Order: sequence, then C-alpha cells, then structure tokens
Amino acid sequence: MKRILVLPRDPNPYQGLLYSALGRLGVQARYLGELTGSHTVNLLLLPAELAWHRLAGARVVHLHWVTGFTLPGARRFPVLRRIGQAWFLLWLRACRALGLRLVWTAHNVLPHDQVFADDVAARRALVRACDLVLAHSTPALAGLAALGSAPRRSAVIPHGPLHPAGPAAALRRPGSADGPRRFLFFGRVQDYKGVTDLVAAFAMLPAGVPAELTVAGPCPDRRLQAELRALATAARHQVTLRPDRVPDGQVSALLAAADVVVLPFRQVTTSGSAILALCHGRPLIVPDLPGLADLPGPAVLRYDGGIPGLAGAMARLAAAGPQTLAAMSVAALSYAASLSWPDVAQRTMAEITATPGPGRAGPGRAGPGRQPVSTP
Repeated sequence: MKRILVLPRDPNPYQGLLYSALGRLGVQARYLGELTGSHTVNLLLLPAELAWHRLAGARVVHLHWVTGFTLPGARRFPVLRRIGQAWFLLWLRACRALGLRLVWTAHNVLPHDQVFADDVAARRALVRACDLVLAHSTPALAGLAALGSAPRRSAVIPHGPLHPAGPAAALRRPGSADGPRRFLFFGRVQDYKGVTDLVAAFAMLPAGVPAELTVAGPCPDRRLQAELRALATAARHQVTLRPDRVPDGQVSALLAAADVVVLPFRQVTTSGSAILALCHGRPLIVPDLPGLADLPGPAVLRYDGGIPGLAGAMARLAAAGPQTLAAMSVAALSYAASLSWPDVAQRTMAEITATPGPGRAGPGRAGPGRQPVSTP
C-alpha cells in the first residue's frame, strides 16, 4: 500500500472524503504533527518525524494549510510569527533534503488570517519548494502567478461533492413553502467572508419584501459577533444569528429549510460552502469573483460585490417565483452530479505518480488544467 504523509489534519470534510477515496485505490494517509498533546512540541518534532517516515518508505508529503505552523501567542508577540516562518522554511528544506516529494493543494492563494511575519514571502518559498501544486480552479493558479510564485508543475482538480445526509431529491424544493423567502449564510464566520455586508444589505430590503435571514456557523471573533448583533437588531426583517458550530447531523436540515444560500465573500479562492449548497440543490447568490467563476451559471445569481448589489440580488430572488428557484435547484443538482470523489482521487494520484521527486526534472507536459514543467 502506498503511503502519503499529510499536514495538517483539519475538521474540513475535504480531507476525510479525499483520503477515503484514495484509500480505495490502495493509498494510506498518515497525518503528521500529532505525536504528543502539545502543538509546540509536535512542531519541533516535524523534521524528525519526516525522517522516520522516510526511513519507513514514505515518499510523498501532502500539505493543505500552513496554519499549523502558527506558534501559540503569535497574535500578542509578533516575533513568534518570524520564528514560525523560519521553522516553516526549515521544514521545507527538510522535505527536500530527505528526498520527499512535496505536494501542496492551494485551497487559498494566501492565508485568510495572518500566519507568518511575511505571508507572501512564505508562500513564494512554499511554491518554490513544491514538486506539484494542485488547485481547484484556474484562477487560483493565476493568483499565485500574480504573487510571483508560479509553480513548476501544477494541475487543476475540482473540489469533490459534499452530498446531503439523505437523497438530494428528498429535500424540500426551494421556494415551495409558504411564508417569507428564507436566505441562509452557512460556514465559519470570518471578516473575509463579508457576513457584515450580508446583514447590512439585508437591512436595505424594503419593508414590503417578505424575507428572513439566518447566519449559521462558528464566529470566534467577539468584535465581529457584536457587530453582527448590532446590524441584526437594526434590520427591519427577521435575522437569526447562530454563532456556533452546527452539528453534522443538522447541516442537511438547515440547508433544506433555506430557499437561497448567500455567500458574500470579499475574496475567495475556492468555497466548500458553495459546493455544499449546490449538492443540496440550493440556489446561490455570490459576488462576481474569479475564484467563483467555475460555479454553474444557471444555479447562481452573481452581483458586483458591493452592498447595494447584494441587496438587489436578494430582492430579485425574494420576488422570484417558485419555478425560477426550482430551475436553479435543478441546475445545482445537475452540477453536483458531475462531481465525483473517485475521479478526484484518481486524478490526484495520477498527478502525484507522474511528478518527479526533488532534483529530478521531468519532461514538460501541457494540457487542460496543467501548467508546463520547466527544468529548474
């Protein structure tokens, strides 16, 4: 059985679904950085852990996010961000020195919250160290190139599906219930996701528009929580705030109760929340951003990114008839049916297998979703 070393482990369902599909291909995922109960000790042990697994036959490291290199207290003491960045660079060198192929899935062009003293420099170093960069969309690779960090070798592999707990066809059809049109934001509430813009835009809807809004998902930032509460109180329509994690068993019911999912990102590379909504047959309202360009047009209403544009988009779907929302729902489910974790796993493994290891230049190949390889 082939083994892939993974860093870090994250509650995001992406990893579990990907490595389950890879497991059916005979690939075993082993998470790094979990030897002890101390995050700091685990970070210090990472180079030794890499060496141990290399001796045991491991050949590939798959990195997803760099947040695991954040040292405790880094927000209060900026020097810890510089130390964390130096340790990250040392870890990259250890991967290469040990002859491990480093694969990075670029879920984000840059971290949404600061990790290192210089996140741009750290990102450039990461891309230089990578043997392969995987992205969910072409705009993600364009974003890296704009930073001056175009990968030597890359491939675009779309995000896999995030299906409901039961059959999608059994979910309530959007727009079919009596009463106000139900809008939903679902996901972790962070500044870059523009949730304050959403509540402010919702407050702009005329009093005669029958609508209600639910914001559901953990919000660890108390300042942001207070701002959302103030905006919700001032809105003339009902706004329900659920600033806690929604249990997995309740997610499908939450989405099924919504008529429209609104994801007002200020910046984004890819969105698991958008895939989740589409797999539940929910129409989407999103800003017209490059990172969301691959979402299916018939299931999505795009706006210009400003608060007035968002208010106009919500007013439009609040007034739309059930047939319009039903058609958007059908388009969403059709798109979701085209996504497949076995396909994602097969393509991921094919790219990793075809990637030369450190210091071994392979022939350049061009094709859909692939960047030509240049000899370093």
